[in-house]
Order: sequence, then structure tokens, then C-alpha cells
Amino acid sequence: MREGKGHSIEKYTGDYCVVDLETTGIFISETDIIEISALKVRNGNVVEEFSTLINPGCHIPAEATSVNHISDEMVANAPAFCDIVEPFLNFVGKDVIVGYNNAGFDMNIIYDNVLASRGTPFSNNYIDVMHAARRSISDMKDYKLETLSAYYGFDTEGEHRALKDCYLTKDCYEGLYKQFGDIAFRKSGHSSSVQNEHYSIETKALQTLQRLLEDIVSDGQVTETEFNGLRCWMEEHVALQGNYPFDRVYRAIDKVLADGVVEPEELEELQKLFTEYTDPVKNNSCHDRICSLDGMHVVVTGDFEYGTRAEVFALIRRAGGINDKSVTRKTNYLVVGAYGSDAWKTGNYGSKIQKAMEYNSNKGLDIKIIEEKDFIPAATALSESRAE
Repeated sequence: MREGKGHSIEKYTGDYCVVDLETTGIFISETDIIEISALKVRNGNVVEEFSTLINPGCHIPAEATSVNHISDEMVANAPAFCDIVEPFLNFVGKDVIVGYNNAGFDMNIIYDNVLASRGTPFSNNYIDVMHAARRSISDMKDYKLETLSAYYGFDTEGEHRALKDCYLTKDCYEGLYKQFGDIAFRKSGHSSSVQNEHYSIETKALQTLQRLLEDIVSDGQVTETEFNGLRCWMEEHVALQGNYPFDRVYRAIDKVLADGVVEPEELEELQKLFTEYTDPVKNNSCHDRICSLDGMHVVVTGDFEYGTRAEVFALIRRAGGINDKSVTRKTNYLVVGAYGSDAWKTGNYGSKIQKAMEYNSNKGLDIKIIEEKDFIPAATALSESRAE
């Protein structure tokens, strides 16, 4: 028992500090901190960072270095924990601490080190995102931070360093709340076996829309009866405006109804449009010849037959492209790996593809979604040409 230690809270808060540690081992009584990072979050947005390496005063085992890539040389001139304890405590203040697997590990290690350095307990309350994920999601192979991050489509490059893991933890925390609401953080009245009952109202409605569109296009044509049924459903769920693909479907229906007559040709166009939404990779993939990647911003998603993400990134750089971690207005190409990702929560696409579709649809951009089979040969040829 750690007297005065904070306790786990069972509700979402938008103001908090994310904290993550890198350590010399996995046993609390035998491990030392070698890196500590924190993010101060207000209303869901990061407003300040804290991060420093820590000299543990002992050799860092090779097993730890192989995971976090922190070596004895890197911490040789770093401060001891006792030298940064006051700045760290001032940074986190009385905030709730959000972490990943922090209930039984990070919080106890911080408590022990603060107590040893100052003689006072570390009493901040905390939220463990891993526990929330276990209670909420039943279809993941494991509940590692990298797996949950992939489930939401977040880029995990650079993980196992404290600051990067803070950002991943923060994004997963917010993702769980957006998907499931407050119930994701409650210990009682929640079971992964009935997770679908606990999706947020918005998420469940968008999933229903996805199923409706899949049913409508499954026989190859949109009937007037199906059109009218979808129109009624859309009118009952206008609160979903601002979400993809609700807005585009809504505008398409409104356009058909402009003259008060539903024409067969218009239903054919809706069939094409709805099919695009049900499998955006297949129906939006660019097959244009890539003549140059010089200065082009390229984002990748999914798993690649070509090799690891690092190998794909290296190929892009050799071909003259710029690797970006997330889809933005600057993105030129979004490359989808041949193996997709088993962790994509939508089944056939992740958040990066959705973001690209939203930008193209709502902002008038031209982010080209391209499959690995089309991109890799072109990038390889461009790379070889530049090397000559």
C-alpha cells in the first residue's frame, strides 16, 4: 500500500496531464526512470510539454535499450530524478494524470521516486487508458499502446520514447471518449462483450449510415424506395451534419430532390457515389502515372508487402518525396499498403483515408489515394533514376 496515493477516476476530463516514463526494467522494485515526459492538456488540446532524460546512476540494461533506444551515453550528462522532481511537480500541479498502463506501473514508480526525493507522496488522481480500452473494445489482438493506436489509425513511428508515447496516449484517450463516451472510463456497468451498446450516439448513427449504404448498393442499383427510405433517415439525423460522409450524402439527396422528380439517371449516379463511400480505397485509388515525387508530401497507412514502414519511408525519400505522419492540406499522396490493417476500426479504411476523403470532399483538395501496387513500382523507378 502507498499511503496518500491518488485514485483512479471513472469519468472523462478535458483538462489533464499525460505522463509517460521510460525505465531500465519492468519490475517496479528493481527499475529506475531514464526518461519522463508530460503534456499539459486543456479542453482536449496540448498547451505545454515537459520532457527530459534522467541519469539513473546505474548501467541501462541492453534489454531496455533495445526497446527505447536510450543508452548510457545518452543519459551521461542528464539530471538525476531528484534534480527535476520540483519542475515536474510544478508542471503537473494537481491535474489528473492520464497514462497508458499507469495504474499499476508508472504511478507507483513516480510515487516511490517522489517520496524518496521529497518525503511526500505523489497524490494526483489518474486515468489508465489501457484499462478503458480493455473495457470498451473486444476485437483487438492485444491491448498494447501501439495496437490501440493502429486501431484509431495513428502513426506509431518513434514509439517507446516518452514524449511520443504521451501524444499517442492522449490521442487514444480522446479517441475512446469520442467513440464510447464517458462509459469507457467506468469500472462498473461496462463489458467488452456488449461494446456496441456503448458507442457514442454519433458513432452508432454513422455506423448505421455505413450499413445502410452497403445494403443499398449491394444489388447494383438504387431503387426509388431505397432512396426515399434513406432520405427519411437522413432527415431524422440532421444532427450528424459536419461528419463524413453524411454531408456529401445529404447534398446528393438534396440535389436529386431539387426539381421534385427522381430520375433513373440520378439513381444511377447515387449508386456510383454510395459505392465510393462503402469502399473508398478501391473506388478512389488513383492509377495515374507518377512522373515525379520531388517535393511531394506523402503519407502512408496500413501494412505493406514491400516491407516495413521504415523501408517504405526510405524509398519515398530516395524518390524525392517528403514523408509526413498525418494527412494535412499539404498532402499530395496517401499510399495504402497492400495488407491494409487488421486494426482499422471501420473494417475497410482507417482515419487517414477518411481524413483525405473529407479534405477532397469538403475543402476541394486533390489528395490522391493510391494503392501500394501502383505506388511502389513508380517510386522504385524514380528512386533508381535519381541514383543514376
